[in-house]
Amino acid sequence: VVLGCNNYKVIDMGVMVLCEKILERAVQEKVDVVGLSGLITPSLDEMVFVAEQMQVRGMKMPLMIGGATTSKRHTAVKVTTKYDGGVIHVLDASRSCTVVSAVMSKEKANYLEDIKDEY
Repeated sequence: VVLGCNNYKVIDMGVMVLCEKILERAVQEKVDVVGLSGLITPSLDEMVFVAEQMQVRGMKMPLMIGGATTSKRHTAVKVTTKYDGGVIHVLDASRSCTVVSAVMSKEKANYLEDIKDEY
């Protein structure tokens, strides 16, 4: 909702969507960022799996992680180690615009490197 209200195109695929469908759609739509939100604990393992699959497929767009069950620590320890395309934990939706703006800017590489160093 926050991204949409700030003029970003958001493809909301709903809840409990299979990894394969998310990644196929990301490629089909040529997205700039893949965003995952986890509201229940099993979502954390699924986010790790999505990151692994993005790596296997050679994807390059950043992966944005957020939601009630997520944390910066979990993202750093479990998710960033699985995907080289950039993984960013977003504490809450209000900060998502800043993150998306940064990864769509000319400073994308520097921003992602700074995030990686922080983790």
